[in-house]
Amino acid sequence: MKYSDLIDLPKPGTYNIGLVSAKNSDMLKYFGHPVLDGKYDPKGKCMSPNDPEFQKRVASRKVGPFRATGLLPALDSLKSIFERVEREVPDLYPLLRNNGMLCSRYTRIKGKIGPGISNHSWGTALDMFIEGDTEKQGDNKVQRGLLILANYFNAAGWYWGAAFPTEDGMHFEVSRGLLAQWKKEGLI
Repeated sequence: MKYSDLIDLPKPGTYNIGLVSAKNSDMLKYFGHPVLDGKYDPKGKCMSPNDPEFQKRVASRKVGPFRATGLLPALDSLKSIFERVEREVPDLYPLLRNNGMLCSRYTRIKGKIGPGISNHSWGTALDMFIEGDTEKQGDNKVQRGLLILANYFNAAGWYWGAAFPTEDGMHFEVSRGLLAQWKKEGLI
């Protein structure tokens, strides 16, 4: 058994229990646009946030087996998640790879751009893979290691993109409920 092996997507209702994906309306309510005037690249290319107020809310840090750039409370949450993974699944931990977190752009689903704004734009979403093998969006297969990770992310209030209408098993994002909790705690 390898953590990078592709397995069938688990049945709906076995993950993301009680979690809801944060919508663009949630993100805009809490943060506004990370890109001034909401002018994202029409071809879906990654942009760095250029809103000075939003830039104060992000940083780059080592969060576990890699560095990530994202929203400050999201980075703290990732550090806690990966500390737990390192303790409980130590042979999986060094195989984890980051495929990007902060990337202000429109959504991309099977190569189609938009119309929504990706939650990566605010540094609240992370794409991951195992041992150099990336996931293929929409094939209803996930890497075994990502299924294991989903339990840790869900327990911390992160939503797994495997439940999107077009499966995105490498994608984890801060849930609507976790954003509300951070707002209540004064973290955002």
